Amino acid sequence: MTLTQTAILTKKFILFSTIALVLGITGFIGYSIWQNWYLSTLPIVEEQPDTKFGVLPALGFPQRPVSSSNFTYSLDTTTGGLPKFDKIIKVFFLPKTYATFLSSQKSQELAEKFNIKTAPQILSEINYLYKEGEKTLEVNLDSGNFLFKKEATPSAKTLDSDDKLMADFKSVLSSLGVLKDQLKNGRAKVTGPQISIWPEDLDGKTIFTPEFNKSLVNAEVSGSADNTENYLALNFTFFSIDDSTFATYPLRKAAESFEDLKQGKGVIMIEPPKPQVSITSVYLGYYLPESYTPYLQPIYVFEGPQFVAFASAVSREFQTSGN
Repeated sequence: MTLTQTAILTKKFILFSTIALVLGITGFIGYSIWQNWYLSTLPIVEEQPDTKFGVLPALGFPQRPVSSSNFTYSLDTTTGGLPKFDKIIKVFFLPKTYATFLSSQKSQELAEKFNIKTAPQILSEINYLYKEGEKTLEVNLDSGNFLFKKEATPSAKTLDSDDKLMADFKSVLSSLGVLKDQLKNGRAKVTGPQISIWPEDLDGKTIFTPEFNKSLVNAEVSGSADNTENYLALNFTFFSIDDSTFATYPLRKAAESFEDLKQGKGVIMIEPPKPQVSITSVYLGYYLPESYTPYLQPIYVFEGPQFVAFASAVSREFQTSGN
């Protein structure tokens, strides 16, 4: 092959390569444009709730002397209406604990930490009562929950600061061996001698209990909270929440729960002084009852001046009636 022929072949190769490259780039761009257009025409696939826990039990709200239907409500939120929420929500599993052959020994050790040295009265297979002098301690062997009381007249001692009372309360719980991780960073409230701590927020939502301003882990102290001898009462009711085991459920619309409230299917947590109630805030939370339940379920919280109410937030078809 001569040099002239080689040059001609090289030019043809370059020409065809250039044409192929241009066609390839043009085709790729055209395909990308078509693909983006095609994907934009497809219907949005919404996440579907798995409802793998089946029909959920009723929430078991506390009984209140007044019905939520006794009031008239006005929506005075920043928008003048109800906020928008996602269509599905998580329901978390609460594993149940049971007594072991060491449970009775642990209850005796707990009693000794309250300076109670007597043998227990066996109220039932899982409930022990310790009594000594003015002190009583009732322990549930299954859950490890307990109620301590000391019959004494509240003293006129000056209370420590709120921060110190809270820090000392957690320190005492730790010394008793019951300061759970979920309680370490939860919200807290000190009202005079009353101290409360709640489990930490879950999935960005606050956990509520049967009393709005008092948790299931609470105490009444005299003066300071750094020693069990200063405690007039200590109520420890705690159920571990498995935040890695959950199901998703359709969320009841806020408007439906608002109607439930009007019809007496909600529960008044803070009773307003007047029958006309202004609701300034509506948000989602979780409700943890005083007795064991296998699931931590969501609720709507309706708040206003001197007013708080709860209503169920799970779609009716997936919840036993009674809320």
